This record gives sequence, structure tokens and C-alpha cells, in this order.
Amino acid sequence: MRIGIDIGGTKIVAGIVDNSGKVVVRKKIFVRRHKGYPIVRDAIIQLVRDVLSENTIHIESMDRIGVASAGQIDKEFKKIIFSPNLGWHNVPLRDDIEAALKVHSFVDNDVNAATYGEWRFGAARGADNVLGVFIGTGIGGGIIIHGKVYRGFQNAGAEIGHTTLNPFGYPCNCGNTGCFEAYCGGTYIIERVKKPIESGYRGKIWELINGDMATLNAGHIESGAALGDELCETVWTEVLEYLGAGLASMTNLLNPEIIVLGGGVVYGTRHLIEDVKPILKKRAMAASLKNLKLVKAKLREDAAIIGAAFVEP
Repeated sequence: MRIGIDIGGTKIVAGIVDNSGKVVVRKKIFVRRHKGYPIVRDAIIQLVRDVLSENTIHIESMDRIGVASAGQIDKEFKKIIFSPNLGWHNVPLRDDIEAALKVHSFVDNDVNAATYGEWRFGAARGADNVLGVFIGTGIGGGIIIHGKVYRGFQNAGAEIGHTTLNPFGYPCNCGNTGCFEAYCGGTYIIERVKKPIESGYRGKIWELINGDMATLNAGHIESGAALGDELCETVWTEVLEYLGAGLASMTNLLNPEIIVLGGGVVYGTRHLIEDVKPILKKRAMAASLKNLKLVKAKLREDAAIIGAAFVEP
């Protein structure tokens, strides 16, 4: 058996994964980034010990501990060079885990891990060339070519969310303008609806959220557009057009066999995949589109846990 750990911005989830890719048991803890690396590292190590002891499993039976984290990982898969979720810089997480738990460990980018999980056990199982696009707070990407994760020269490849779709477009938190993420990332989508509401806009979206701005999400915006809310229609049409354009660009570049879409925005909307298909078809080249499949991720929140447990260099 193996352990997969998914480090998020507010929570960390550890799961025990069997050799069939099934998460047998999972345990979650909540963290705060201001606590600093040593405290969060120790919490991760204790989380592993707790999930094992609570299920009467000896650590000696673990083949590996895999960690999935947002951000950039060094070429040796030991250090997290930079994690925007927790504000970490050059932290030796793999060495620290191995020293504490005496189990072979591995650290990888969370979307690389999630894409690998979907390729090995989920929606892309059996495919040879896969593109994973996970749309949550931002946009993360994973690429598999001939069954192997493509990482780039410095292990910093597949930053699909920061490809430029419009050089004169919306500002992105990365410092660029017009990024894929700035048009289609969940936080950015919500902000483009939230600001007009805060300035006094009222429409069907106000009714959908029952006047509670804290509940506003991409699913509400999609529903508002379907109901004819003018603001939601404008924003959601833009999201679909840029999502289609972004996926078309990746399709022309990579010619994947299958594109797996995951993340909170995808899971929280009803028709996003079907609605973006005609835009992708309109913009991508015919040869690149031939036999291409566009599907929803199957493993959902377990994808990064499962992928981390199995992904290889």
C-alpha cells in the first residue's frame, strides 16, 4: 500500500491507496499558511502517523509516501521551490518526511499528480497522450506523452494557466496580463460578477445566491446565464470562448488523444464541457481534433492523492 498526500491552501488530505488505485481511507486536517513550514511539515508527518494508527496499519507496510503540492518542484523531486498555497520557498519536504517516517517519498506538482492519477486509474486510462486541465481557484495543467509525465527542462512545464490568450487582457496574479487563468480561473470569474453586484447590480444572480455574496460560485454564474441574467450571460460567454480558445491552442500544440477537465469549476457546473466543445471544434485544426475526446475527470478530489501515490519521475 501507499500513502498519497494532497497539500491545499487551507487543508491537507492524506489517503492510504491500494495497488488498484483505490483510496481505502483518508484523513483531513486544516492548516493556515502563516504557521510556517516547520509547523505545517510536522502536522503532515503527524497526519501520516494518525491515519495509520487509527486504522491499525504498520508504517513498515507502506511502499511509498507521495506528496502533491501546488507550485514548482525541483528536478530531484525533493524540494518545493515555491508553493503559492503556503508561501514556501525551497523547503526540503521529501528529505524531512523520509527522515521522520523512514519511508521512500516523492514530491510532485499537484496537477501533474492529478493528471497521472486520471491517466492510470481514471478518465484517461489506456490513453497514450493526455492533457489535464484543472480549473479551480486558478488553472493547472498536466501533460502525459507516451505514458510519461512531461515536465520540461527545469521541471516547470505544463503551466497551462499562464499561457497568454490576450496580451492586453485581464491582469493575472502571476504578474502577466491576459493569462488563461485570468479569464477562466474560478477566482477571476467570480470577481468579474462580484464587483458589479457590490456596485449595486441586481438581477437573477442576486436571487440565485439569496443575496449572500459569500456563496457565489461558477455554478451560480452558469445558471444565471441560462436564466437570462445580463451580467452572467456576458461573463459566462466570455469564459466559454476563452476556455475553448485555450483548449484549441493546446490541442493544436500537443495533439492529445484525450483532454481531461477537472477542478471545482468543472465539478460545480452542469454544462461547461458540452458548451465548450463547439468552440474547441471551431478553433482547433481538423487534424488535431480527429478522434479527440474531451471528458470530465473521474477521480475528482482523490485524483491528486492517487496520482501522488504512484507518479514516477
